[in-house]
Amino acid sequence: MNIRVSLFGTIALATTLTAARFPERLMRHDSTIVSACTADSSFQRLAFWVGTWDVFDSTGTRYATQKVSAVLDACAVVAEWSGTRGDKGVSLSAFDPRAHEWKQMYTSNQVPAQSGVSVRRSDSSYTGPGVRFVPLVGDMPMQTRVTILPLEGNRATQLFEDSRDGGKTWHVQFKAEHRRELMK
Repeated sequence: MNIRVSLFGTIALATTLTAARFPERLMRHDSTIVSACTADSSFQRLAFWVGTWDVFDSTGTRYATQKVSAVLDACAVVAEWSGTRGDKGVSLSAFDPRAHEWKQMYTSNQVPAQSGVSVRRSDSSYTGPGVRFVPLVGDMPMQTRVTILPLEGNRATQLFEDSRDGGKTWHVQFKAEHRRELMK
């Protein structure tokens, strides 16, 4: 099943997910205005990922940079990566308080061919740090899940795993190590 959503639709989805449920901002006891999403730990599961990263493959070769930003008053996270061969990708991830899960939309130019749009939700069985995303439609024979988790020492990992049996077994396809770009 192919799901097509425009960039405008993606932004509208992220805004709708948060606006209907939370007031735009809350007042802290010290009179500082903070976003309701900043105050809710469910929205902060990917806060560790915000920053600028150098990305390395499992051989230690640097193959991309990634800029991850909190957007919409910290109610969503946008990740933009650029590979060394002109390949680029963008994801928008947000917590949906009504469904009690994260949702993610990803697209790229994946030189030499575009990858289309992937729509994922968080895996409710995953209890580790960070977030594990699985396909929104779970009955496909070929599936890819992506786990984003923090590591010690200003690092993070994105683990890409594929299943060819409808999610019964998973095999690592790619493991990316993110090293926080330090101020120069």
